[in-house]
Amino acid sequence: MNKNAPRILRTRPFSPQDLDPDALKTLRRLRELGFTAYLVGGGVRDLLLGRRPKDFDISTDARPEELHELFRNCRIIGRRFRLAHMLFAGGKIIEVATFRAAPPQQGKAGALILDDNAFGTPESDAFRRDFTVNGLFYDAAQNAVIDYVGGLEDLEKRLLRTIGAPKVRFGEDPVRILRGVKFAARLGLNIDPDCLAAMKSERWRLRDAAIPRLLEELLRMMLGGGAARSLTLMQDLGILDLLMPEVAAFMDAASESDRAQLMDLASALDARYEGQRETQTAVAWAVLFWPLYRNILTTLPRPPSIDELRQIAHLLVAAAARRLAIPKRDISTLVSILEGQVRYDPARPGKRSRIGRHPSFASLLDFSELRFEAHQISERKIEGWRQLRGDGGRKKRGRFRR
Repeated sequence: MNKNAPRILRTRPFSPQDLDPDALKTLRRLRELGFTAYLVGGGVRDLLLGRRPKDFDISTDARPEELHELFRNCRIIGRRFRLAHMLFAGGKIIEVATFRAAPPQQGKAGALILDDNAFGTPESDAFRRDFTVNGLFYDAAQNAVIDYVGGLEDLEKRLLRTIGAPKVRFGEDPVRILRGVKFAARLGLNIDPDCLAAMKSERWRLRDAAIPRLLEELLRMMLGGGAARSLTLMQDLGILDLLMPEVAAFMDAASESDRAQLMDLASALDARYEGQRETQTAVAWAVLFWPLYRNILTTLPRPPSIDELRQIAHLLVAAAARRLAIPKRDISTLVSILEGQVRYDPARPGKRSRIGRHPSFASLLDFSELRFEAHQISERKIEGWRQLRGDGGRKKRGRFRR
């Protein structure tokens, strides 16, 4: 661990308007009770980049049991990594974690971290984090950013770099490889050459990662504003072939126009995020599978029947559903989206009221809107889809019925 004094940045203080009032209230209460407490991680990073933070997380020297005793709105979660959730109105959660010490196995090549509940200091906590840009603290009392790991310099260079040797850090937690792709794509950061090489050479370790975490990170890539660049990075690094070989094979073999269709949909998804518009998870999966589905249909010797449309969609997504444990609800809606894009023609007025009341119509319409935003269907056609909207199509999810 580096024992040098941290770099302190006071020249760019954050105003109270930049910060979440409930996070500030929690920080103030902890200080009044005699604890040290800082904002930490992605919220600090995003503020320094001039972005709107999604979350405001806190690190403190208060132990989980102390937090539970002192805050009536506190709930303790986790086993491998115990932390506190402070619950506020409107479902808001402020995450509060106790400063961690480096686990005994940290820094040892190939050592997977299975337990992370040893408490430590702000410095030790900073050094156990994944990337330097995520290892920054903000002291609201002093209006200062505290940097033990070189994150400020890397932000100035727009560089993504691990804290410590990349191969070792990815061995401790392989999901950090996906997080690295996500941060580079979402924030427009260049990946440090050593880090980039390790992401490629150590990608096989993702086979040992917990499937729910892989699924979570993939969805965060797709829905968090970095879908297009994430797909390109994962393809270049050989990661996509591990996680979604169907999509990787399509990107390798597709024509320039077919590949552009996938990337245009991903870019439209990113534009929605920047515009603070939410997108359903099934629609995110449809971004990946619709170009493949459409490509398969073009190779058939005759137009498929309704049953065949559904069967082809099921067969296309089945392996990924098993591999990534995608929820059945999302798979059902995804199949409905894929077959529905072909099966239903909004120009046929006789079916308007019936189609608009299908349980998955809202998802089908949402994906049609995304295709319009990606300039893949005409304004006339999307207007036809909008006119099919029925009272039952907004909230329910499911699959189409014959």
